[in-house]
Amino acid sequence: MSIVIPKQPKKERDQITIRLDREVLQTLEQYCRYLESSRDYVINQCLAFIFRKDRPFSDWLAAQGISEPPVMNGSVTEQPPPKASNHKPKATSAQSRLAIPE
Repeated sequence: MSIVIPKQPKKERDQITIRLDREVLQTLEQYCRYLESSRDYVINQCLAFIFRKDRPFSDWLAAQGISEPPVMNGSVTEQPPPKASNHKPKATSAQSRLAIPE
């Protein structure tokens, strides 16, 4: 019997403590509310994105003899740019709660 939905892979996680500027923390909290996601998830995804996109960092890693950090192997997926259309895209639940009337 085949499994329809595979088990979610468990990733090892470490805990850290950081200090952020108050304004950055407030914006992080708002962004987490907007995405309906935890701080851990948002920070993890932001770091994975910047590690993947920073070409000088990738070049520096290669010069150090480090091929790619594990975070660069698909933990963040990019959304393709939206296609041009004459209709408005459907808002997500977070977007509809935060929508500004026209």
